[in-house]
Amino acid sequence: MSAVIEVPEAWAALCARIDAEGGMVLLLGASDSGKTTLALWLLRTLTSAGRRVALLDGDVGQSTLGPPATAGLAIANTPRTESALHPIALRFVGAVSPAQQMLPLAVALKRLAEKAHVMGVGVLLVDTTGLVLGPLGRRLKFHKIELLAPQHLVALQKDAELEPILRLFEGRKGMAVSRLPVSPHVTARSPEARRLYRAQRFFDYFQASSHLELSLREIVVEGSWMQGGRILDVSELRGLSKALETPVLGGERGDDEAFLLVQGEPSADGLALAKSRLGISALRIIERDTVRGLLLGLADEENELLALGLLQDLDPTTGRLVCLTPFSDRGAVRIVHFGSLCLEPSGQEVGEFDIYTARP
Repeated sequence: MSAVIEVPEAWAALCARIDAEGGMVLLLGASDSGKTTLALWLLRTLTSAGRRVALLDGDVGQSTLGPPATAGLAIANTPRTESALHPIALRFVGAVSPAQQMLPLAVALKRLAEKAHVMGVGVLLVDTTGLVLGPLGRRLKFHKIELLAPQHLVALQKDAELEPILRLFEGRKGMAVSRLPVSPHVTARSPEARRLYRAQRFFDYFQASSHLELSLREIVVEGSWMQGGRILDVSELRGLSKALETPVLGGERGDDEAFLLVQGEPSADGLALAKSRLGISALRIIERDTVRGLLLGLADEENELLALGLLQDLDPTTGRLVCLTPFSDRGAVRIVHFGSLCLEPSGQEVGEFDIYTARP
C-alpha cells in the first residue's frame, strides 16, 4: 500500500473516537471496499499516537499476515510501515472462502482476539472477508459480530448493501456503528487477480518444503472421519476389498455409517454388499488419490498453527501420514487439521474436497 493516501474527514473522526475509547474495531465491507487500507491506516495512525495496536487478519482468501486459508494476529512495533508486521500467532481455517469453513473461521478469530486481550492490546483492528451479501453473508457476519462483540463496528459501503447486517446491531449497548463511504480511489480486482494472488502466496510458502512423515498414533486428527469411530480390523478390510473389487486401505464405522479409504474405483455393484457386511445404511468412500494435495494445518498442543502442509499419502493401516511442508519438527505437531482445499505445490488450486463428508 502506498505510504501516502487521501484521508477523508470521516476517517479522521473515526480514528479520534477509537483513540479515545479503545477496544475492538471490526471492519465490514464487500470485496474491494478498502477495509485493509483503512485498517493499516488506523494501525499506523493509532500507533503513532502511542496506542498499543494489533491487527487481526480474518480475510482468509486475500490474507496479508499469514498464508491464505489462515487467520493471523500481529502487533504493531512501528508506526511507519506494514513491512514490520509479522504474525505472532496463526490459526488454521482450511479454505480460502469463508463459506466453506464458517465455524473454524469464527473460532479462529475468537481465539486470536482473546490472545490479543491477554497481551494487553489497547486497540484490536479486525479485517474481515468480503462475504457480506445474501443470506449466507448476513448469517456469517451476524454470528461473527455476536461472537466477537466489538466496541466499534465500521461499515464501508457504496450504497446501503450492509444495512441488513447493521440493522441487527443498531442501538446495541456498548457497540458504536459507523458508516463510511467506499473511496472512489479503490481499485477493483477481478476473481482471476485474486486467484493469482493466492497462488503466489501459496507458492512462496511451499517452495522450500520437504516431506514430513507423521504417525496417526501420536497425533490427533480434526476435520476428518478418522479417529471418530471404531477402526475396522484386517478381516473386515479384506472382506470389503473383495466386495468392492478394489483395495480398502482403512476405515471406521460409526452408529449407522462407515467411511472407507480405498485405492482405485470401487465397484458400484459391491456397495450394497459392503453395507450389508457392516450392517449400516450409509457408506462413504474416499479414494486415496483424490485427496493428494489436500491442505493441512499442523498445530501444537494449544491449537496454534505451526505450519501448513499438503497431504501426499495416507495409510490408516500402518498409521502413516505424509505431507509436504516447510516445517520439520514432527515432535511439535499435536493436531493435524484437514482443510477442504486441494493444491498443487505450485500454489494452483485444484479443487475442494471435504474428507469428512466424502462421496456416498
